[in-house]
Amino acid sequence: MTFIGRSFELEIIQAALNSKRAELGVIYGRRRVGKSTLLKQVHHQGDGLFFEGLEGLPLEKQVEHFLDQLATQTKTPPFRGKTWKEAFEALTPFLRKKRIYLVFDEFPWMASEQDDLIALLKFYWDQSWKENPKLTLILCGSIASFMVKHVLHSRALHNRKTFELKVEPLPAVDSKHFFSKYRSDFEAAQFLCIFGGVPKYLEQINPRQDLMTNLDHLCFKKGGFFLTEFETLFKEQFRVTRNYEAIVQCLSQQSMSKEQITKQLGSKGGGGFGTYLKNLEDAGFIKKETPLNPFGKIRSKTIRYSIWDEWLRFYFTFMHPQISLIQQNTRNGLADGIIGNRFDSYCGLAFEKLCQKNLATLLVNLELPMHRVLGVGPFFRQPSRTEKKSPGAQIDLLIRKKGNTLVLVECKFSKNAVGMSIIPEIERKVKALNPPKGFSIERVLISASGISPELEDHGYFHRTLGLDAIM
Repeated sequence: MTFIGRSFELEIIQAALNSKRAELGVIYGRRRVGKSTLLKQVHHQGDGLFFEGLEGLPLEKQVEHFLDQLATQTKTPPFRGKTWKEAFEALTPFLRKKRIYLVFDEFPWMASEQDDLIALLKFYWDQSWKENPKLTLILCGSIASFMVKHVLHSRALHNRKTFELKVEPLPAVDSKHFFSKYRSDFEAAQFLCIFGGVPKYLEQINPRQDLMTNLDHLCFKKGGFFLTEFETLFKEQFRVTRNYEAIVQCLSQQSMSKEQITKQLGSKGGGGFGTYLKNLEDAGFIKKETPLNPFGKIRSKTIRYSIWDEWLRFYFTFMHPQISLIQQNTRNGLADGIIGNRFDSYCGLAFEKLCQKNLATLLVNLELPMHRVLGVGPFFRQPSRTEKKSPGAQIDLLIRKKGNTLVLVECKFSKNAVGMSIIPEIERKVKALNPPKGFSIERVLISASGISPELEDHGYFHRTLGLDAIM
């Protein structure tokens, strides 16, 4: 498989490798996102030493595996040791003077999710390793809660870390290259509404086959790649998955405030519950959505949480309720039988998230540079209980740019062109927005299937864009 995208990330890592000082970088991101492949893609002079932890094994086994890797890569006799101190003593002679690219991959596994390894690493970095200005050390891991709390926010590594990268799923403009040679942009967008830009997921797709055939094979048949993916994902990220699963399942149908989630789950919503939400957000599974309110303060009750991972939303919507049936199925056709006519409405909501995730590409196609953007995000307002003139509304994406101008972006995904009926819908949203005098509203429509001739002749929207606006 040809390596796709990641030019920004490669540039950051390459700059560290070419630096004239010792560099200590931290790279993290969800499982399957391509971190290890990225680290192996950079071009480095001198020696490269790559060490990978083993999932679920105790300290002694991690050290043994590390020393075995060291002996193999340096072509030296086997090393013996049971502690990380012994392992680092064996490693240190190979880190002197010459240029070295050193990677500790799946670092939380190496550390057995304890702080001890980090404290020891800090000692060796300070006392020996950083004396080599040609050394680049990268700590990489998938367990977001450990990487954020114990590595990024570690006191031991404070002022020692020289760069950090959170590796996100690929943007749509890169993701579509996995199948665009064989599938239309419309079908490519459907794939992305289900699997997002996670490279490992996109590699499973057979681009020569249509969407439903792929779903049958991957998601709705015994032995399918995605049947155990949820369990694998969550067991790796969280020691106890029950509470995390309950939150994600709760959010799979709609966005909710923290208060709504706790009420539905019968939880008191104390500090522990906030930690669950934070860990899910750090892992990239959910997102805390703060609505853009360009005219006043944001009330905490308007802050919502939503599923941010496309596949998790798809799993809980269509697969989880029928998982026992799917695990026994060996025939084609079950995907269409379970999804049925719900898929169009499902893609409608998923497409809004897809547009939000690909904001950078959208701004380029709107010819709107970042330095002119004062704020961006979704907008939602509950109907007023006392004022009939204050209707509720939800705007897919609202952009405030310099010059007291708001750009209202509406995202529509359907097989049919958008017609005139959208005008009163947008007018209601503009009314709910209720901008003060002096503000201009620019209306933008992103439609997967274009617009009707009548709507085009009307000239209601300032800009109408297609799928190429985000991909």
